[in-house]
Amino acid sequence: MVLAASEAFAKTFGLIVTFGGIGVVVNVIIVYIVVQVRGERRQNEELLSSRKPPGS
Repeated sequence: MVLAASEAFAKTFGLIVTFGGIGVVVNVIIVYIVVQVRGERRQNEELLSSRKPPGS
């Protein structure tokens, strides 16, 4: 009985760690993408504002 409970706990804990780790990795990738997009948008806005004629 103790062996079965220990095996079940080990498998459950392993699954929690595995899927939790996958969730963390996915969240890190999403944050990285968001930061990259914001940086590129800022660069595009700076480029467009520098190309505008002085009178407009």
